[in-house]
Amino acid sequence: MHGYEVHRVFSQDLGQIWHISQSQLYASLARLEARGWVQGVEEPAERGLSRRVFALTPQGRVEAETWLQTPSRCSVQIIRLELPTRLYLLEQVAPRAIPEFLTRQRAEIVRGLARLRAQCETIPPNQVYNRMACTLRIHQVASLLEWFDQTFTSLGG
Repeated sequence: MHGYEVHRVFSQDLGQIWHISQSQLYASLARLEARGWVQGVEEPAERGLSRRVFALTPQGRVEAETWLQTPSRCSVQIIRLELPTRLYLLEQVAPRAIPEFLTRQRAEIVRGLARLRAQCETIPPNQVYNRMACTLRIHQVASLLEWFDQTFTSLGG
């Protein structure tokens, strides 16, 4: 796809998750191209200026597939952004991989919650604000796990 088309699809399908301006997208495409993960080719347009059409390189495909299969770290913000994006892309390229991915993602959330609980136990009782922050994170991740289970059980995952 050319950059404008990528932006249009991205905004339409993932706009409630990510907001990216066209200039940010073009800068990201340039960085991906510099890494060798995408290759851009000038394509003459029927009208007006030519367009640069981008495609994944073999190295880019490996990087993308690795990212798609890797569960997000146990962070409410990261999961809020990455999980829907990964599922969207997996649905496009490997829908059969979704159930296994969801199982791994849930396990990562459970491990993260256990780490937070253990961390909270090490905070001395007199460190009220540190304990407060830690318990808040525990509640957020526990809520995330509850949401995850409700969402993906109702979807048959």
